[in-house]
Amino acid sequence: MNIEMSRVRVKGVAMPSEDDPPVVILEEDGGTGEFTIAVGAAEAGAILMELEGISTPRPLTHELVAQVFKEQGITIRRVELYGLYGPDEDGYLARLEYGRGLRTWTRDVRPSDALALAVATGAPVFAHQSLLHRSDEVWYTEAQRA
Repeated sequence: MNIEMSRVRVKGVAMPSEDDPPVVILEEDGGTGEFTIAVGAAEAGAILMELEGISTPRPLTHELVAQVFKEQGITIRRVELYGLYGPDEDGYLARLEYGRGLRTWTRDVRPSDALALAVATGAPVFAHQSLLHRSDEVWYTEAQRA
């Protein structure tokens, strides 16, 4: 495992304010810190439904992908949040590592899709240490969570 990556878990979904987009709260293993990733409302809803164990009559997109992978013997081995992009570096970069047998593939994906798949399949999530310790990161207290 890359020593610059730390294991994190999806702790929850929050709405910081009615003017801000929903965020996914990620907690570093051992509870030493947390950070947030802004996502769209639909993506936040899908992740929250997965965390709460709520199902729909037909699968949502991430559930469908998870089911197809399972039927084909493909497992999601890990999700990585590995960097930032954008003019203000406010967007996150994510990738899936998945495979069947000894064959492994890696694909860049939207962070919200990667996190929804990780929650649906139980795949481990890792974040680059630079993302965990950003000095300008907004940390939400229990009172600020929706």
